[in-house]
This record gives sequence, C-alpha cells and structure tokens, in this order.
Amino acid sequence: MTPDHRTGPGPRLSTEFTYKGIEAAILENEALRVVVLTGKGGDLVEFRDKRTDVDVLWRAPHEWTAPRDRYVPSTETVWNEHYPGGWQTNLPIAGTGLEVEGSSYGLHGESALLPWEASVARDDGEAATLRLTVDLVRYPFSVERELTLRAGESRLHIDESVTNEGGVALEYVWQHHITLGEPLLSPVARLDLPEATGYNPPYGDDFPNGRLADEATYEWPHSPGRDGETVDLREIPAREETIHDQSFAIDMAEGWYALTNPDLDLGFGLHFPLDPFECLWYWQPFGGYHKSPWFNRNYNVGLEPTTSHPVATPDDEDVMNVLEPGETAEASFTAVTFGGLERVTGVSPDGAVDGPPS
Repeated sequence: MTPDHRTGPGPRLSTEFTYKGIEAAILENEALRVVVLTGKGGDLVEFRDKRTDVDVLWRAPHEWTAPRDRYVPSTETVWNEHYPGGWQTNLPIAGTGLEVEGSSYGLHGESALLPWEASVARDDGEAATLRLTVDLVRYPFSVERELTLRAGESRLHIDESVTNEGGVALEYVWQHHITLGEPLLSPVARLDLPEATGYNPPYGDDFPNGRLADEATYEWPHSPGRDGETVDLREIPAREETIHDQSFAIDMAEGWYALTNPDLDLGFGLHFPLDPFECLWYWQPFGGYHKSPWFNRNYNVGLEPTTSHPVATPDDEDVMNVLEPGETAEASFTAVTFGGLERVTGVSPDGAVDGPPS
C-alpha cells in the first residue's frame, strides 16, 4: 500500500493491490470498503458495509481464472470461466452472443474481460475517486468510469460514459451486472422496486427448475406461476427450493431497487437512470441453476440495470440502442447500504433511502 499521511477516518484510495494475481484498487471510508479489479473489467468484488461487517456482493462458487491479456470472448462459456461474481459493466452486448460484421461475441461481450487503465482522480479528506478507462477490441468503443466515495457516506457514486470512436453507427447493449448474495440474501430478505411491468421471457428447456410462467406480462411484483398460482417476487425463496428463474422489470416508474434483510438490520439499494437503462434484469438462481459452471451451487440474485432486453419484448420488438460516430452516452449510479428500515419506498439519485422504520 502507498504510504498515507492522513490519520483521520476520511476516504482513502490505493491502487497498489492484487486479488488472485489481478491488479486491484481499494476505496474505503468509515462506512464502506470497495474492492475493484482494475486488471479485469473494473469488476467490484467486495462492497462491504462496515457497520455490520457484511459484504453484500455474491462470490461465484467455481474456480474462475483471470483472462489472458486483452482476451475477447467468442463462445458462450468464456465469460463465465472468468466470472468472480460481484458487479461488472458489460459492453457492447449483454446476454447471449451477437454476430457483428467481421467478428462475433459470446456471452456478455468483452468489457468485463479486459484490463482497465486505473488512475487516482482525487484522494483527500473529502472524497476519493478512482478513474478507470478502457478501449474495447472488437468494437470501437472507449469507456470511462469514475467511482467516488465521500466522507461520512455509505454510498458509492459512479459516473460512466461510452463513446463510439468509429465511423459508423453501432448498436449496443450496456449493462451493470450486479449480483447480491448471502448473508444479505436470505428468505427473510425483501426485494422492493417502484411500480413496473414484469415480463417473463420464453423459457423453452432452459429453466426446468423455474417457478414462473413463461411468456407472461404482469404488474410487478405479482407474476403468474407455472403451477397456476401467483408468485410474489418481493419474497426470496430458500436455497433448498432449488429454483432458477429469469424475469424483467420494464416501464419502471423510477430507476431504483433495494434488497433489505431485517435480521441483519442491513439493506443494499441502487439508483440508476431510466434513460438509457430502461430495463432491470432479475436473475434468480436460488440453488437451482443446473448448468455448467453452476451445478445448483449458486444462491444469489442478479439485479442488472440494462439498456434493452436480451430477447424480444412483449410486443415482439427487439430494440438495441445506437451510438452514432463520435457520440457519447453517459449515466450516473449511486449504490448505498443502509439500516433501520423494514422495507423501501424509494432510493433517490444521491442515495437517500426512504421507507418505514423497522
């Protein structure tokens, strides 16, 4: 660690770390500790609430490895083989692969597999900011992220931008792939969203352990179940129920969600912009994801703000965003841990969390 002359509890930042041999940075203040893999995707692999000493992020159970330098996926298995769990930025696609002129992508694109350039943008008694940049390989996109912790806040502020450096307009999907796990995730926890339309995609044979009816549109959180009953998606099943489902929240009244565990007196909330992140993917592997590399070992939720669907929308329109030559898309996120609430009714852009007290 770089020597630090400060002795107070204010924000601190160091880029002089490694995690499983990968270059890493640590952002922390009196409330949060955040570990970032600068050498692999800018992944967040720890988001620890210091009040409760709980890391809210999920860690993958399989033996993942660091990718080779500038390794780009071309099959559906590569991304998972290098997946540590936690929180990724996926570009220029999310979900299943995509054919592009002269090339192709596997699962979730390439941004989470590349090393990012890291620098300290600010590090003083008031705030610490880590700047990350990367140029994609198969797409002419440049990406910049700034992660900021401020003094006295249990909130991480993220500003991110994507620029098309090429000479043609390009379709893309942009996703924040956030997975939460135990001990925050448990059957006593509750998931809150604003008013939204829920949508379950065509399942086919991919979800033999699913509880939700497929190809269904409904008013969140009351999804039709496969057995004809109604499923309340605010509730978290136990690991022993071996469930695996996927659904989406669209037409959201506001861009936020929160997972609250009253037994821990702890919750995690995220505010995100609905323009362009118009869809929230809700991945639900509650001990029942049977395929490789999971084999029913993972108990987590993926709550993933995304710019579009991975499948046809309910009106059969498959819409991807487009960046014109030289155009930049920008977005800001705020992630927060909190206590003292039994449920959440709102998360503001600056990370203030509202709800009835526990």
